[in-house]
Amino acid sequence: MIIVISLLILSVTFFSKCFRQDAIAGNDPRGSLYADANTCITCHKDISDSSMHDNHYRTSSLANKEALTRLISPSMTDFYFADSSYMRIEQKGDAIFQTNFSRDKQLNSQSFDIVFGSGEKAQTYAYWNGDKLYELPLTYFVGINGWANSPGFPASHARFDRIIESRCFQCHGSYVNREFTQSGSLRVEEKIDRNTIIYGIDCQRCHGPAKEHVEFHKDNPSAKKAMYITSISSLSRQRQLDLCGTCHSGNDQAPQRDLFGFKPGDTLSNYYYPEFGSSREMDVHGKQLQLLQASLCFQKSTMTCTSCHNAHGSGSGQLQAFISACMDCHQQSTHATTMLNDKAMTMNCIDCHMPQQASKDIYFNNGAERKIIPYFLTTHKIGVYK
Repeated sequence: MIIVISLLILSVTFFSKCFRQDAIAGNDPRGSLYADANTCITCHKDISDSSMHDNHYRTSSLANKEALTRLISPSMTDFYFADSSYMRIEQKGDAIFQTNFSRDKQLNSQSFDIVFGSGEKAQTYAYWNGDKLYELPLTYFVGINGWANSPGFPASHARFDRIIESRCFQCHGSYVNREFTQSGSLRVEEKIDRNTIIYGIDCQRCHGPAKEHVEFHKDNPSAKKAMYITSISSLSRQRQLDLCGTCHSGNDQAPQRDLFGFKPGDTLSNYYYPEFGSSREMDVHGKQLQLLQASLCFQKSTMTCTSCHNAHGSGSGQLQAFISACMDCHQQSTHATTMLNDKAMTMNCIDCHMPQQASKDIYFNNGAERKIIPYFLTTHKIGVYK
């Protein structure tokens, strides 16, 4: 009887641990070291709830019919190109489509499958064709409260053939698996496994694999020190900058290693080929880290990206947080205190010292008129501007 009871206890302990391990590990495509995303909510509900509304988390997602429907105005007119063809956004069954017409004859029609962009500034969209992803012709721009030609697309005609590669997900997602196949004698094609896509920037993209962390704290609920996980504040200044710079140092550099392999604490320069003699002016889009590093505020302080940005924040109340961050260093500035105390002033530190500038890499046009419309973004080079 004693032997039987002992075996039963061992069996229950063994199998319950197996079930718990499965619940912790989940089926994350990044590998067995990653925890199921839902386990983060168990102990960090407030942070998780806030992060779900953050631009990082919403930087890519599956297309949502209800959200797209809200962007389609009843008074919306067709979008015309220089060749007299036009685009129409329409609902077909349970999906929303971008459809290209010429003389009322349908030329091409593709559904909204994936959304890129949080929607704070703009959103562009993609559709699947087999295991390849393509960008749709029209992008929604918040600044004009409407639709326009996707950045870089021609004003002459609608384009459905621009491939979205996995490189885009390295900044707009947390993971995607892909494979390369040879097509013909020299051509290599990339195939994306849509079932492995982890949309948005999740906890483990910034804090590293969490399976051991979750296991430890489930077994040691009284432990207060976070184990087997990376606290961003524990990293050196440069390693913190490298982590943010994974996505905020531009996509014009040639990666020599897969950025999905970057873990907090890694050195970013090990992931890119070095640039020699580049004289190209840094663009306001994508070069946030380099622009910040060129600022005297950065060079004469110990500030990092999180000195101003709350990575877990929902975005509400950001302006006051930015002003407070400025005043942390400029409390003795007569100029700063006078400006902020002047009730007649409608501007703030950011408007003057980090003004919005037109991107040289991203702009859009209004189709038939071939009118180039600038795309403005806040520069991260803090300075005194005329």
